[in-house]
Amino acid sequence: MVSGKRIIGGREAGEDEFPFVANIQYTHDRRPIQCVGTIVHNQVVIVPAFCVVHPDTHQPVDHRDLVVGYGSAERSKQRHARVVKIAVNHEFMPKEMTSDIALLQVESLDLTTSSVQRIPVYTGSIHAGQRLEVVGWGNDKPTGGEWTERLRTTSVVISDSDQCRRSRNYNGVEGRVLCTENKLNPGHDLCDGEFGASLIAKVDGQFQLFGTYSYHIDLSPEGYNQCAKDSSLAFYTHIYSYIGYIAATAGVSVDSFTARTNDRPDHISNSKAVNVWLIALRVVLALIPTIGIVVWAMMRFRHRQQAQNRQWQGNTYELAPRSAATSDSDTDGLHGPRAEVLDITL
Repeated sequence: MVSGKRIIGGREAGEDEFPFVANIQYTHDRRPIQCVGTIVHNQVVIVPAFCVVHPDTHQPVDHRDLVVGYGSAERSKQRHARVVKIAVNHEFMPKEMTSDIALLQVESLDLTTSSVQRIPVYTGSIHAGQRLEVVGWGNDKPTGGEWTERLRTTSVVISDSDQCRRSRNYNGVEGRVLCTENKLNPGHDLCDGEFGASLIAKVDGQFQLFGTYSYHIDLSPEGYNQCAKDSSLAFYTHIYSYIGYIAATAGVSVDSFTARTNDRPDHISNSKAVNVWLIALRVVLALIPTIGIVVWAMMRFRHRQQAQNRQWQGNTYELAPRSAATSDSDTDGLHGPRAEVLDITL
């Protein structure tokens, strides 16, 4: 079925019901692009990587082109935050939609009001049959159409079926992607324009973030040609499985993203303790090359001393030369492309 309700089978959100949801917009080749962001820190918004890279070059779009709307369930009433930097996960592969996560560093948001809050990342277990909510803006057609003015929400159900395994990214109910099946909750679905939609649930009375919407697949012969088909499955980036990446990229502690908002102040980045730890971490990271050189020199000196001792004892021999596969350049501990980091102000 096709419905004019955009998020299909759901309802309109209350004004301050989901104060952690942001609307991301920009224009590419004269075509408007929209996706959903989730506020997890007063300077960090999680978005799908797919939304903020050029479709041809797969490089991040210019951060100055992004418009981040927040503070209201209605898009026309939102305030706008300036984007300072975009950090796309270096493992993101657009064709396979792996590691579909990116972080936007925004100017510091005031999280002391009821209309703007961060949401903690859920750290617990997930099981098949679990009912969650998904929140976003979008339209009622797989392509084209008009975006809804007001934020909407609907319920979805976690699946761990063989159908979920039709996606090569899926590796279990608590893997890097989460799967929901439309047939488990007929008539409820996402639609176009809702990439990044927040997958959430209340835990002990407070919303927590499970995932962000990444992509659909449809198992019917005609494919994904309308929203809310029972043959469709939706896949979400499992945010907690990327918590190490998020914390390292932002340069703040994991607790900054997982702590409940009523357990500690929202302005975690202003904590002097975090400031001290971050400075210490940066100092240690800066010293790693120097420490490595010193350790290497000490080991070379020790090997020479051992060789001399062996020669003096009449037992001279040589160690086998290192192969090219294990050259010094391969032991620096740096593998893969350099990851982008944010400049969080403490």
